[in-house]
Amino acid sequence: MVSAIHPVTAERIARHGFVDRAAADTAAGARRTTAIQAQDPIQSRLGIRSRSAAATEIDVLAAIEPDRTVVRTWLMRATIHLVAADDVRWLTHAVGPSFARRFRKRWLDIGLTPEVLARTVDAMPDVLANGPRTRREIVEGLENSGVSFDMTDPQAPTHVLAHASGLGLLCRGPERGRDSTFVLLDDWLPRAAAGPRGDDALAELARRYFAAFSPATVADFATWSGLPSARAVQLIRDELEPADVGGRPGFRAKQGGEAAPATDCVRLVAGFDNYLVGYRHRELLIADEHRAAVYVGGVIKPTVLVDGRIVATWRLSRSQEAATVTVLPLVPLAGAVRDAIAEEVADLGRFVAQPARLSIG
Repeated sequence: MVSAIHPVTAERIARHGFVDRAAADTAAGARRTTAIQAQDPIQSRLGIRSRSAAATEIDVLAAIEPDRTVVRTWLMRATIHLVAADDVRWLTHAVGPSFARRFRKRWLDIGLTPEVLARTVDAMPDVLANGPRTRREIVEGLENSGVSFDMTDPQAPTHVLAHASGLGLLCRGPERGRDSTFVLLDDWLPRAAAGPRGDDALAELARRYFAAFSPATVADFATWSGLPSARAVQLIRDELEPADVGGRPGFRAKQGGEAAPATDCVRLVAGFDNYLVGYRHRELLIADEHRAAVYVGGVIKPTVLVDGRIVATWRLSRSQEAATVTVLPLVPLAGAVRDAIAEEVADLGRFVAQPARLSIG
């Protein structure tokens, strides 16, 4: 399909799980890249599909509730992720303190002073004592507890919830129609592992990153994690080896590397996927002239990868009868690529339990 796959992208797509799609279940699919970005719930489910040939959408939904083997909460870069239940506590401990550094000025600007935030944290256990609550219900519960804040900024409740999530107090519960709900983490996942703490947690975060994203630079790790990178990399330096990353000095994990795929790899990759957000420099992923078609403001569109390079965007629409995948090429697509995309569309139909048809724009 292409004359030669770049060795960096060959290793990356294998480590991300796109080549073998070997994740046995939803938790394993999320853990493959530490967690799956999930501000869009549908895209997060599709992110599991691209790493698992076995999981279905029903499996992912069941893993969230009732199985609770995965959970959604704010993690890296203070964005929502789908994460294995046994990873949520140590990851929150590792990245949660960065939320305050990231949003301190914004919180002060909208009246969320340290005193106000402390009062919301104190009241939250009573507000959520009887199970999942929506944002609106939480705000009403806080007000009934004597805790109010300036609602002129519509994002204020979200920031209150993100702050509490960063402390490990709460996480997201089941969806209620179009509304998200929130629960006390200790109530929702009482048996979730504590995991590492302090430098051990920071080291594990760096270890997970380079295991899944190698070869990568220190700046790539900082872009993905939202954390200062020098100490994290130093903590696991003996587990890394130097690597050339498109002409930049970087590292790869010594363990867990994969050989380049023996056959061409075409994948429908979800919007906001870690592969699309986990690197500071993206020239190995996409040509400069096509970036604006994929990275649109704060939105990162679903993409078609051919051997790790973005060649098209795509969108999914669903009716009661069928699912339709519309592919919008950024470059001419050879017949073999179109055939491989059609196979991916068929697998997506398996995943969503609907006949799926392909439309190429």
